[in-house]
Amino acid sequence: MVTLKDISRDLGLSVTQVSRALGDHTDVNPQTKQRVRAAADRLGYRPNAVARGLKTGRSGIVAMVVSGTRSPEVSAHLLEIVMGLSAEFSRIGLRFVLHVAQPDEDTAQLHEDLFLAGGIDGFIVISPQRQDPRIKALRRLGAAFVVHGRDPDQRHVHVDIDNYGVGYRLADHLLARGHRRIAFLTAGDHTFFSQERVRGLRQAYADRGLDCAAAQVIGMPMIAPEGYRATRDLLSQTQSPTAIIAGNTMLARGVYAAAAECNVAIPDRLSVITHDDGLDLFGTDTFDPPLGGTISPLSDAWVSVARTLQNMIAAQNDGLMECILPLGFREGGSIQSVLD
Repeated sequence: MVTLKDISRDLGLSVTQVSRALGDHTDVNPQTKQRVRAAADRLGYRPNAVARGLKTGRSGIVAMVVSGTRSPEVSAHLLEIVMGLSAEFSRIGLRFVLHVAQPDEDTAQLHEDLFLAGGIDGFIVISPQRQDPRIKALRRLGAAFVVHGRDPDQRHVHVDIDNYGVGYRLADHLLARGHRRIAFLTAGDHTFFSQERVRGLRQAYADRGLDCAAAQVIGMPMIAPEGYRATRDLLSQTQSPTAIIAGNTMLARGVYAAAAECNVAIPDRLSVITHDDGLDLFGTDTFDPPLGGTISPLSDAWVSVARTLQNMIAAQNDGLMECILPLGFREGGSIQSVLD
């Protein structure tokens, strides 16, 4: 079995340097990390998790607890999240465990039970809501955890995007193209990210001296069937919207399906714009015409989530309480100017 000493002799580095390089510590320069990882791969090194645990008192295991779902789309979305997180944690030498709770189980209590049972070094929390009980439990326990998203009512380490900017940029882009009757399909007031996006939309109207009463904000589960249902209802209105903002590409899939069924051409009679999380199954280039809008791939978030949690577990937290990822914008072919 190849050991750290073997890599040390091969490279002429100390065992400590090799260990810290493989642990992705910040005090090792990137060139040394690359040399050590390449030598470890070449020599066939595999870390001994049991020995590491005995030495450090840590298991090298991080966990995410989610509620079970019967929705195929939610399951597909979750699969992409799990694959992205697992790959990133594997890259930095941690093992990732997914715990799927029963629909009626208390996920906050599950976090507490897992932490107190030992064997879990840290947690990832996704899709936080206001006053999220999972965050309350983990804070009370003093556990290491990183939230993808934000609960503004509690102080915690998080990785997020500028959701106010998402709402503002999507709405302002449509307003600049002459749209006034805009429908915004989003998650509703129970989530902070949705509140921020709606705030951005309203500010975009205000900055152009327009009354945002012409906009309709509709909260719903962010999956295609809900987008389809809402769009059917919107298109049946006497003064139907000239543009729809879909909160994600799953909702947008439903918007496109309903528009096609109602013989409403996109973008000729209805402009559609979205926020794109970079999901493989719902890529904007799989839509006809291709969807435009803001973009911030989830794959970028998992890098920051994994690195931040690793540093917290190793007691190397550099004081970073938040990481706000950048937004991009893609014009697409789903938006057309109007004279309203």
